Amino acid sequence: MAKTKPQTEQKTTLKSWSEVDQLLKAIASIESKKMQEESAMNDKILRANQDHMPTLDKLNAEKLGYERDIQLYCNEQKDEFKDARSKTLNYGVVGFRKGTGALKTLKGFTWEAVKKVIEASKKYSAYIKTKTDIDKNAILTSGMKPDQMAKLGVQIVQEDSFYYEAYLKSSSEQTVS
Repeated sequence: MAKTKPQTEQKTTLKSWSEVDQLLKAIASIESKKMQEESAMNDKILRANQDHMPTLDKLNAEKLGYERDIQLYCNEQKDEFKDARSKTLNYGVVGFRKGTGALKTLKGFTWEAVKKVIEASKKYSAYIKTKTDIDKNAILTSGMKPDQMAKLGVQIVQEDSFYYEAYLKSSSEQTVS
């Protein structure tokens, strides 16, 4: 049995449309102040990035060069990694990991050819997957009557969703009383 959340009844404190309008004015004022704060924050972030980026770029380039040099050296010494896949040094570990396997076709085969070989074989037919899905859009646009849809176990539900739009006006008009 499906669990349902108990619905707590909520009531508004508003008594008139003018109060709703005042709250929309307050929301617009808050949005305006928020946009100003975000703009100031973004300016500071941009300046900080511009101040530190040259140093960070230089350090990243230097680190990348060191990593490439270490990898090239380890590739040249790969025979030392036959027994142990890694080598522990004073300041770190270097090594090689086996990646997860990935299927690739043999030379002269395409994936379509592989699919045909598998489909022709009863022994390997489990390696073909078939997906069946409900075309919900086709049901929605079919013009089916509600009783016909009920036989399928579905119904069309259209719910209202609340929205509001607070008008952003000039800053002098944004003060909330």
